[in-house]
Amino acid sequence: MENRVIEIQDLEVGDEILISCQSNFKYLRVLTPPTLSKTKKHWHTQQPMYKSFKCSTNQEVVTTTHTWNGNPYTRTHKEWGVTPEDHNTTLHVDLYGRQIWLVKRKTI
Repeated sequence: MENRVIEIQDLEVGDEILISCQSNFKYLRVLTPPTLSKTKKHWHTQQPMYKSFKCSTNQEVVTTTHTWNGNPYTRTHKEWGVTPEDHNTTLHVDLYGRQIWLVKRKTI
């Protein structure tokens, strides 16, 4: 079943998920299975926590040029594409404590 909130331990390789990050959404494809860390422990319960997940995503670096008080300046920022196509970046994401929305599950 797709389009639902999912827990970290239920994630599988190939799942496409949606998470919020600051004021943006990130559409991620999970590339590594969930594994418990040997060193990371919860600060209060001392239970082992999950390692960061390796994910792919669509990211564009946008450069804009503006003028302020007659002086030109350049601003560069990242925009996250919320799309399943054209994933061009891999990154490690800590999903502990986040709400994860399962968009699509890869079926074999």
